[in-house]
Amino acid sequence: MSHPKKNLMAQTIEMIEPIDELPGISDIAVNSTVASGKAVFLLSIFEFFKDHPYGYFAFLFFLTIWTVLALPVTPMEVCAGFVFGPVWGTVGSLAAKTLGCLGALTIGRLLGRTRGWKVPEALDKYLTALRTRPLRAMCVIRVAPLPLGVKNYGLSLVPFPNDKYPVTKYFWSCFLVGLPFSIVWGLTGHGASSLIEIISKYA
Repeated sequence: MSHPKKNLMAQTIEMIEPIDELPGISDIAVNSTVASGKAVFLLSIFEFFKDHPYGYFAFLFFLTIWTVLALPVTPMEVCAGFVFGPVWGTVGSLAAKTLGCLGALTIGRLLGRTRGWKVPEALDKYLTALRTRPLRAMCVIRVAPLPLGVKNYGLSLVPFPNDKYPVTKYFWSCFLVGLPFSIVWGLTGHGASSLIEIISKYA
C-alpha cells in the first residue's frame, strides 16, 4: 500500500537535514522564506523533469521561456547537468538558451518600435562596432558583465542600415559564446552530489 504523498516543503526539509554542513543550506531550509520557496520550486520542477517521460522536452521549453524572461540561467544549466548528464544537459541548455535569446530578439524587435524603447546606455560604446563587425561585437557583448536582459533586448533595439538586422550573426554569437558556458555548467552539475547542493550554491 502506498504512503500518502507528503507536503513538498516537508520533503525538501527532510532532504536538506542530512546535509546541513553544505554552505548556506540552513538558510535555504529554515532562515529565509524567499530562499526556501525558490529552493522548493527548483527542486520540484527538476524532479518533475527527471521523472516524467517527456521531462527533457519540458525542460527545453521551460529554459527557453526562462531565458526570454532574462532570468539567471546558470542554476538551470547546472541542474540540467545533474539530471540529464553532461552531454544531454549541455545540449539541452545550449539549445534552449539560444532559442530563448532568439525569442527575446523577436519580442524586442516587434515591441521596441511601438513602445519607443531605446538602446541601453551600456551598449552605446559598441554601436559603431556592431554596425561594422556585428558578429565580433555581439560576441564581446555576450561575454561582458552585463545583465542578460541588456544583452538580449538591448541588442534587439540596435538600428542597422536599411533596417536589415543581422539575425544570423546574432544567432552565432549566442551559440558560440553560450557553448563553453553550457559545457562547464553541465560538467559541474554532473559532478554534484545532489540538486540540493547545486541549488544552495548557485540559485
